[in-house]
Amino acid sequence: MQAVKRILSAIVWLAVAVLIALGGAGVVAAMNHVPATAARPELTWAADEAASARLDEATDHLETLTSSVESLGSYGRQALAAVVAGDVDQVNQVVAAGTLQLGAIEQASTDLEATLDAIPDVGNGSELLLSPEVQDRYDGLVPTPDFSTGLDDDWRLFTGRALDAANLNALLARHDQETAAAAQQGVQEKYPQALLLLDVSDATIRQTKAVRDRLAATTDVETLTRWIERAEQYDAALRHLYEVLVDADGKATRKVRAAFEDEQQARKRLPVDTRPLVLIMNDVAQGGLNQVVISIEETRQSLSDALEIQRQLEQDEDVDLGG
Repeated sequence: MQAVKRILSAIVWLAVAVLIALGGAGVVAAMNHVPATAARPELTWAADEAASARLDEATDHLETLTSSVESLGSYGRQALAAVVAGDVDQVNQVVAAGTLQLGAIEQASTDLEATLDAIPDVGNGSELLLSPEVQDRYDGLVPTPDFSTGLDDDWRLFTGRALDAANLNALLARHDQETAAAAQQGVQEKYPQALLLLDVSDATIRQTKAVRDRLAATTDVETLTRWIERAEQYDAALRHLYEVLVDADGKATRKVRAAFEDEQQARKRLPVDTRPLVLIMNDVAQGGLNQVVISIEETRQSLSDALEIQRQLEQDEDVDLGG
């Protein structure tokens, strides 16, 4: 009987020992909590809240910057259309509006950068204070103020070319009108007056050459150069005819007939319609103007992509924080 009691007592103490051991293990496990993930929202919540408010503000500035760059691109496309149409006034108006838009871009970029600089608890060691999600938002926003760097240089280059191109169109048309006016004076046998008007045509040709030379760095000016050469050749032939007529006192001498033949041959080499002007304007549009508009659009796309990511992260963060 005593033996049975001893056995039962041993079993009871063993059971008690097992329970104590299991309880101790539970205490140890509770004291050495290992989270399922590296995230410790209970430790980063306060810093996340403060940083998120600033990140939301920075994202709003990014949206403003994106919209401002989009407006600049729109002005660029309008200016390009006005160049092809030869509308100098419209080019000037659009260029002025685009230049003002650069101020809005600079302000939005400055506001964005200042807001990012003011975000608390970011930088070295921020992984101990901020959740990975908040840190990712910050890291994605940091480079965005620099996306618009260089747009002012692009726009200055664009406006110079656009104004030259639009003025070129006007110069070509003006030259034709001036030479036609000189020929009209010649038909009326007013040769001295015709020669004076040809002086005006020559001055217009010189201006056209100056524009051509500026555009040559980025534009295929072969068609334009051929037009200038043929216009110069005709003006020279017409001038020679009138000079010979003045010397001959209007009589049909051998020199007059030869000069008249030269004028007729030079006239045949002139364009019969406006197709060369269209080609010239297309060459100018492709010579750097299109590229600047494309560059602005690429900047807008980069900003837009960054903004889309930030808006999605912002929504995900609101869900995680129960917002």
